[in-house]
Amino acid sequence: MCGPGHAEGTCSRKGRGQSAEEVPLPCIRGAGRRREDVTKRFLFTVVLACLLVLAFSLSLAGCKKEEPSALDRILEEGKIVVGTSADYEPFEYVDPDTGEYTGFDIELMEKIAERLGVEVEWRDMSFDILLTTLQAGELDAIIACMTVTPERLEMADFTDPYIISKDAILVKTGSDVVSIEGAETMSQEELAAALVEALKDLKVGVQAGTIHEQWCDENLIGAGVMPETNLSRYPRADQAVSDLVAGRIDCVFLDEGVALGFAETHDVEKALTVDLEGNPGIAVTKGETELVEKLNEIIAELREEGFIAELAGKYDLPGE
Repeated sequence: MCGPGHAEGTCSRKGRGQSAEEVPLPCIRGAGRRREDVTKRFLFTVVLACLLVLAFSLSLAGCKKEEPSALDRILEEGKIVVGTSADYEPFEYVDPDTGEYTGFDIELMEKIAERLGVEVEWRDMSFDILLTTLQAGELDAIIACMTVTPERLEMADFTDPYIISKDAILVKTGSDVVSIEGAETMSQEELAAALVEALKDLKVGVQAGTIHEQWCDENLIGAGVMPETNLSRYPRADQAVSDLVAGRIDCVFLDEGVALGFAETHDVEKALTVDLEGNPGIAVTKGETELVEKLNEIIAELREEGFIAELAGKYDLPGE
């Protein structure tokens, strides 16, 4: 019912002094509050759903079986997959009579596997792809007279060195193309400088991926004293030696023990011994600390027992 002074049906919801014409459409009390409540309930539902999904995901993650370490997997499977480059006598090569892998590295790894209680599954490949194959997860370890260097430590972890290894220049028998007078008494720095002078005008062969290739790249090619065409890079060391015998290159830069091995079977001889930094270790996938520690433990045992020295003597390699 309208108040005094208002005709029936024309009352206003506004205060005094406002005309009836200003009356808006009838409003619904609490409509804004209900919309706000609906929005809050919707947001709550969304947040709750997200939390439930997250909790479910975490529970599934917790149920996933943790990946075993390389050492645990090797022991469980009963085998260790080892990469090598069987062209590097006396470290690793194929016995021509039996067709089996043999050499210092091969026998050492077989002995290590025996101590682990597992078998070795050998994978022979070009030296320069060994580390990338390890990184791809296709190998458990590498043994290939691979010198431990800072660059390689970025790609893999290594055991302690298992043998002392020097380097050499190999030439055709009777050749005097590489000669450094007084090399035996020179310091490492003096010998390196003299070696640059001795090699810069020659055609040099190296195995791809080795420290010998790296040394030539840094000290000869990179220094601008030798043209790139004078450095021949080979997938396998025996290919370099074949070219040396054929007269296509003047010398080969490689490990001393390997040079001496080729000197026994080919018309070549060692012209010079060089001592680059570093010695070989066994490479494993980066982060596999347990495997490295176990291998180091076995290597130390074999060294203490005299096995490594005896094996080195068998292959005419320098001792400790």
